[in-house]
Amino acid sequence: MTQLADTLRSGITAGDAVIRIHATLETGAGNAKVLPPTYVGGKHNMTAARTDGSSAWCSLDSPASVANRIEAAIRQGYPDLAPLRVEIGQRTLSTLDMPHRAFDAILRESRYNGIPWSETEISRALSAATPANAYALLRHDPGVLLFGGWDSTKLGQPTNAAKQLKLPAALSCEITATDVLPLKRAKSRIDPLGIEGTEACLVEQADGLLEPYDEEIHGELPIRPEKDTQQYPRRIKPSHANLGNVAPDLLDKGVLVRGEMRLDGIIDLRRLARYGFAPADDVEAHLLLALMGLYGIDALLRRGLDLRRDCELIATQVDISLEPYLADSIPLDLNGIAEALSDQIDILRDHIAEPIHLEANAALKRLEGLD
Repeated sequence: MTQLADTLRSGITAGDAVIRIHATLETGAGNAKVLPPTYVGGKHNMTAARTDGSSAWCSLDSPASVANRIEAAIRQGYPDLAPLRVEIGQRTLSTLDMPHRAFDAILRESRYNGIPWSETEISRALSAATPANAYALLRHDPGVLLFGGWDSTKLGQPTNAAKQLKLPAALSCEITATDVLPLKRAKSRIDPLGIEGTEACLVEQADGLLEPYDEEIHGELPIRPEKDTQQYPRRIKPSHANLGNVAPDLLDKGVLVRGEMRLDGIIDLRRLARYGFAPADDVEAHLLLALMGLYGIDALLRRGLDLRRDCELIATQVDISLEPYLADSIPLDLNGIAEALSDQIDILRDHIAEPIHLEANAALKRLEGLD
């Protein structure tokens, strides 16, 4: 057993500790310009502007987005920790890919050995789980205990909201920047064919075929409005087909970071301690979940901070510690995290299900265009 596992086990047994995660970040390019995520209306998530136009705080990656990145790292390194998989055409999705994990609609709209998922024993066991009796979740989707989930439809069986199982995330991280100044970004397109004009001179068919508009041949056709109505055939401008020049323009996009960029997070061992896993050992199960989270965070910091174009970050300092109640911090060395997690999986091997493959039902296949 590794020293990391021993240290975590002591914190889990005490029942009063959290794991604190701090990482100081810089851009891979070494400059101070980054592109935060853009939301509806072309806006970034930042505090109200100060008198000089700057903002005290800006989100570079939301808690939900960071959680998805950590899940992807766990899936890549330890796919067996997500036993439930759904086959959709040529794709296979596990609960580490699904937004609502074990309670996701993708599972609900699938079949196992020809049986609707909601009618299977596994589904019923998941739906019957409680914090005190969470063994079915540990066995079939340990990630939902770490990242959270909500059985809002009881897997296809609507119930009183008060009876729906809600699991708050025990792991939460966010990447932020402080003291940021909004920037403008140039937008333009030079068409190598030299196509010009802003008139609706093309006809677009439903299959995407384009042809020159001729009033004698096509008659009166609707012109595509700014808000696409998907009405075909129709007249469109070259720009609607990504043809022609786009005049240079400046958009409000990106920020200059005058403060610092950080990843801050927590794994709340107290929250994990609320779950009971009989017949599995509770402490060993809690340790597995903590190690899963630490492995994913470590992998994210090492390999996964290429958030988006112009937001490729690197960690220059990482501090991860166990924080007991009214006691000194205990630094955690993650150099042996993969070994510790592998050992813990071996300890609980009999309590983690083998891969279970489901098939998307007809409705889900139709939505995916596979019927």
